[in-house]
Parts: sequence; structure tokens; C-alpha cells
Amino acid sequence: MMELILDQDFSLPVLATVAWVGVFYIFWSVQALANPNSFDPSARFDYSNNLWAIADRTALNMSEQNVIFLTALWLHTLFVGAEMSGQLGLYAAAFRLLYPFLRAVKFLLMELSTLPYYCIVYNMWINLGFKAYAGKALFDEINMLSMILRFLAVYLLTLIVAMGAKVVLSTIVGKTKTINDGHLTKED
Repeated sequence: MMELILDQDFSLPVLATVAWVGVFYIFWSVQALANPNSFDPSARFDYSNNLWAIADRTALNMSEQNVIFLTALWLHTLFVGAEMSGQLGLYAAAFRLLYPFLRAVKFLLMELSTLPYYCIVYNMWINLGFKAYAGKALFDEINMLSMILRFLAVYLLTLIVAMGAKVVLSTIVGKTKTINDGHLTKED
């Protein structure tokens, strides 16, 4: 049975949360300032302006990660440990902060922000899952090589499952047709 660890110093996870929210608000502010057509709803996804494209995708990507990251951070804090969770959270926020700058230099460079961030979050979830299953954390200190190897293993497994799901979905969608109102119907 997993028990809450309440008798610990929560300073680092709180700082990590504040850092994350700070990065989030910076990205949203840049997004608001970067849109040259902010009063034209039809231009919402016009990414011909590179600054707007980067600012918009950065803010939206951060929004997509909020629930995943903050849930992992606080569950890991409460069930595994605050100090390590806070450290991982601060690293994650720092890597997210690099995202738009690396993407602006060269699109592929954004992976130097994205992959370490995913590595951190995946490892928090792996550790939580292991603790729920085995009753103890898989790791209780930050070892980057082990984290990278666990991330790669889970990422590979995720890709394999996703490819299988794609095949199933492709088969289902291949047997359907779109009618005028946009709904799918089964082929005869």
C-alpha cells in the first residue's frame, strides 16, 4: 500500500511549481505579444510569421504538458519524496524554458529541450508506477544514465503500442467513408 509522505520539506517541489508556472506565463505573454493579427480570428493558425509560429506552438505545447507534469511532480512528491521530485521539477522547468530559443535557432534543436523534459517526466511516472506495484520506489536518487535508459525503454514500448494502435485505427477508418455532414459511416 502506498502511503503519503507528509513529514518532509516541500520547498523544492513548491519552487519547481512556481518555476513551471512562471515559464508558463512567460510563454503565454510572448504568444500574446507575438501575434501580428491578434484581432483577426481567421489568421489564428497563419504561421507564415515565424515568431508567431514559435510563440504559439510554445505556449500551446506548454499548456498540453501542464496536467501531465504537475500531476507527476506532486504525486511523486507525496509518494516518493519531495527533495528528488523538486530537483527533477526544477530541471524540467529549465528544459521547457529552453524550448522556444532552441526551436528559433533550428527546428530540430528543440529536441534538446523536449527529450530531457520527457525523460524527467517519464521517470517520475515510472517510479510512481513501480512504487504502486512493488511497494517501493525504483530509484531514490537522480542518476542520469539510468533515467535515460528507462526513458528510452518506455519510449520504445510506447512507440510499439502506438504503431499497433495506428494499424487498428487505420483498419477501422479504412472501412468508413465521410458523408456531407462530416460523420463517418460504415462502408457497405
